[in-house]
Amino acid sequence: MDNLFRLDNRVAVVVGGGGGIGAAMGRGLALYGAKVVIADLNSAAAEETADVIKSQINSEAVAIKCDITNEESVVNLAEKVVDKFGTVDILVNAHGVNTKRSADQFSLTDWHFLFDINVTGIMLTCREFGKTMIAKKYGRIINVSSIRGVRATLWGGNAGYCGTKGAVDMITRALAAEWAQYNINVNAIAPGRIVTKMTEKADREKPEQYNIFITNTPQKRVAQPDELAGACVFLASPASNFITGQVLYVDGGLSAVV
Repeated sequence: MDNLFRLDNRVAVVVGGGGGIGAAMGRGLALYGAKVVIADLNSAAAEETADVIKSQINSEAVAIKCDITNEESVVNLAEKVVDKFGTVDILVNAHGVNTKRSADQFSLTDWHFLFDINVTGIMLTCREFGKTMIAKKYGRIINVSSIRGVRATLWGGNAGYCGTKGAVDMITRALAAEWAQYNINVNAIAPGRIVTKMTEKADREKPEQYNIFITNTPQKRVAQPDELAGACVFLASPASNFITGQVLYVDGGLSAVV
């Protein structure tokens, strides 16, 4: 019972680990003992996160550039991780984008851009790292979804994003059912409003939408990225051994009331 949340000697891959949410999750996993691979298209951001983990947490971390919209790049990422560490235990899919377009003006280019990153990218990483997890009969996969996978917005522009997050939720459940026989747990974390560079810009440009979030959230605030780290560690650790196929809402109570 003393080591319920420890991740010592576990190898974790955080895809999108150069961003605010992914970086926070990577730090959290490292703090509890995991060796962490930070994968991101932005190699400078990935290196920065890995350097913070090494210098401030004194844990092993490496950065690898990866384009999750490119099948070969994802295959190479999985091969590099296994070549270096011999295995993989934890996969966190923390990447994601949002392109807001009115539903009647949504071009296929924008639509495919959203789904390639938010949905196909997750399926590719799960597929490739899942091969190792299936062979060893152990794994923990954590997909970052959103409250928008189950709740729409009061304003337009989010049909594509909501669609991708609904898909993430169902991929999570389907993989959980399919891979339970291999002792692979697949869950999702669904944040509400999180302070990131992307949301800070949107909140400045449309303060009325920000105020709606605050008004409807029981805790009357938005979250910091570090507040997702605990949920990530929990779902990666022995503390959640009998939890799979679930979407954990880290949203200050927003999904409970709207």
